[in-house]
Amino acid sequence: MAQSVKIKQLNQILSALEMFQVRKNNLFSLDKLAEYLKLSASELDAVLEVIFRFQKLFNCVFEGYVLCKKWKNDKTYLILKPKSEVKDGSVLELKEIEIDRDQVKLLSDIVYFFQRVKIGKGFDVKRNGTELARKVKELKKAHPYFFESKSNGLVYPSELAVDAGNLILSYERTKKLVSKLQIGEYFVKIV
Repeated sequence: MAQSVKIKQLNQILSALEMFQVRKNNLFSLDKLAEYLKLSASELDAVLEVIFRFQKLFNCVFEGYVLCKKWKNDKTYLILKPKSEVKDGSVLELKEIEIDRDQVKLLSDIVYFFQRVKIGKGFDVKRNGTELARKVKELKKAHPYFFESKSNGLVYPSELAVDAGNLILSYERTKKLVSKLQIGEYFVKIV
């Protein structure tokens, strides 16, 4: 695809193509599209090639599957899940996280400490050289979605972290071994 075609332009093209949902028999003017987006003929051809490749990909290869995000070892991946396993077909909404048991224990400890000892005060991971601050920094690096940085320079557990930590604590109290949690649209798999 040509270098000058930007993501914004691709989104505009996709928005225009969505009109086919309600107007399946209408004609879609490529000349007007190229003029509107200021695309040369070769750029327009490159964009169309990408669109047709996506169409083939989603009609053949991904038939019966949904693309989903998965976080593992502080990296983000795309995975395919059978449509039967996905409640909401929205690709961006389904999030799967893999976390090991030591990190789960650390997360529940951090949330407990945040709620009951610090009483809502954040962690200073830059200046504070304590063992807990170091562990918060390590867990934040591995699982950044569990933390929020505020303008005061402190790090706070995110709403997801607090919900996960409290749920883990409740399982620990009942001595139940848990391997999978669902928190909102997040699926947390403990490995």
